[in-house]
Amino acid sequence: MPKIIKKPPIKPEKRLEWLKRNEQGETPPKIAEADNIDVRTVRKHVELARMERDVQHARSEVLRNALEGHYRDLLETAEGINTDISKSILVSLEQPLMLGLRQHMPRSPLWENLRKWNRTVNEIVELEGVLPDKIRRMLKTDGRLDGIVSHGAAGVVAAAVDALTHQVKAWAHGWSGLEMDGDIHVEKTAEGGVRMRYGAFSFGGLEEEGSVGTIKAVLADIESKLKPSPEHLELEKLYGRLQRLGIAIRDVLTVIRLRRIVTGKCKYCPL
Repeated sequence: MPKIIKKPPIKPEKRLEWLKRNEQGETPPKIAEADNIDVRTVRKHVELARMERDVQHARSEVLRNALEGHYRDLLETAEGINTDISKSILVSLEQPLMLGLRQHMPRSPLWENLRKWNRTVNEIVELEGVLPDKIRRMLKTDGRLDGIVSHGAAGVVAAAVDALTHQVKAWAHGWSGLEMDGDIHVEKTAEGGVRMRYGAFSFGGLEEEGSVGTIKAVLADIESKLKPSPEHLELEKLYGRLQRLGIAIRDVLTVIRLRRIVTGKCKYCPL
């Protein structure tokens, strides 16, 4: 009985070659004749090569879409950081995509600057939280508003606290703040009293117009004490630090946003 010689299997490279020749116009019979192969084998492997190529293209499309989505998520994370910086609020460093972005660029100065940013924001929040209490104590110690309050102007102290707190924050930012000469507005009421406003801060209705002078004097005196106060000087230092950190952070974010692709890999990468 004659020995059956088993032909070697068709390699992927060969069937891909047949597919290209077929798509260029060469029929399976001609390919079979030229390569001395059974035409059924040629047809089978041309179809197999076509299926493999379609699957590869489909996978590539899925991967491309996944990568685009991943980079889009990272860019949105960078945009979110920029938004928080613009609002001078804490930046959440523990969200998953933030951790992913950090894995992509572990040596970036962004992360140390963000830690410093959050620490500085917390210090500002803490200091701004105690400032109104200090101002309220200063007003109580001064005592000149007590008589005005006893005549029914209950909102005077609260307005003074808000206005003076605003002043300290404005000075700490390097702004001029409210000016006594131009920002105090007084209008008469139908009841014969007056209504006073200092910038956006309303002191409500006052029974006597002379109360305006007293309030102005109190505000001016306490403003003069607040300007050199440790709270104002510390807040000024913190705001300056926050501004410098914001510039450094935005420099890194600008590169990410303009490149639109982040180098490196993370646990959330599709590959």
